[in-house]
Amino acid sequence: MRNSTAKKTIKPRKRKNKNVKRIRVSRISSAPKTLRILGVKAGLAASKKLRRQSSVSIQNVHAEFTSWYFQSVNKSLPYGQVRQIAEAYQHAFYLKKKSTNLPILLPLAHSAAAVVSASDEEKTLGAVLNELSRLPLQEIIVVLNGCSDNSYDLAREYPLVTIIYEPERVGHDVGRAIGAQMTTADTVLFTDGDIVIKAEQLAPFLYAVDRGVDMALNDLRSYLPSFANQDAVTRLKSYLNSVLNRRDLGASSLISVPHALSKKCIQTIGYPSLIVPPLAQTTAIQKGCTVEVAASVDVITKNRRRIGNVGKGNSVEQMIIGDHVEALSSLLSTLRAEAEEKTEASFLSRVEVARWRNAK
Repeated sequence: MRNSTAKKTIKPRKRKNKNVKRIRVSRISSAPKTLRILGVKAGLAASKKLRRQSSVSIQNVHAEFTSWYFQSVNKSLPYGQVRQIAEAYQHAFYLKKKSTNLPILLPLAHSAAAVVSASDEEKTLGAVLNELSRLPLQEIIVVLNGCSDNSYDLAREYPLVTIIYEPERVGHDVGRAIGAQMTTADTVLFTDGDIVIKAEQLAPFLYAVDRGVDMALNDLRSYLPSFANQDAVTRLKSYLNSVLNRRDLGASSLISVPHALSKKCIQTIGYPSLIVPPLAQTTAIQKGCTVEVAASVDVITKNRRRIGNVGKGNSVEQMIIGDHVEALSSLLSTLRAEAEEKTEASFLSRVEVARWRNAK
């Protein structure tokens, strides 16, 4: 009797809809294998060296990595490749492949600090400071404005934190302006106490400014709906960038955290201008500062809902619209003055006209 074998039924492949556009995903090019191997060897050597000490701080690990990187690699590589080299070093140093608490090793040639604005954010402030403590920062400025919770005692537990306490609720923009003026760092990273952002997502903003960008913005384009479904604030952001001849920025704005600025840029535009973010961005572009998007972080779905920022026409929306109107008004005034100056320069004086007429 012959054994009967069931025939395999092959399911027909589903035909893809030809009308659906394919989304191209940009892949990060790999760092050279030789550099990653160097990172592993350096991490093992640094681990043996620092383990001899009684205590090893995160600052020691950052300093050791940065010193090795600039001596052995010292190349202007894209952030993605730098992260691969840093992770190879990190895994060898800690002998761990994955951990959420390890420091983010980042080769920075200049000093960096972070400014956090918080208003009754004790539920999230600790997690925000935990992530910032993983970065190579010289200090973290926490501006507590109008806080009535336990934020002050919570922030004091972190050694890098300097607290600025403002009893009245002055708003995040004013808090950022105050915090920026208090730090001496060359790069200043801005974020809020109500949104927890992983250190891995914050690092590209520090790296971009350290490499020469003056203003590194958050690219929100991939999280926004189509133009027809966008709110008034998003459209205004895009419109302002378009008027500034920076359509490449899309709706990226200094309003959205995280973002980072160089100290030179802050001093160029002036600390008070940070109180009105669209005006600060406009002034920076007009004065020749380098403004680019550094990374894409979803802060739209994570944004904390408050009484003042919910619903169409809410108070926060109206304030942001007013800030954009102020920025556009300032821009148009500058353009008008430049146009009048060019017009006056194009006219000949009476003396010049007489010389021209009497010339042979």
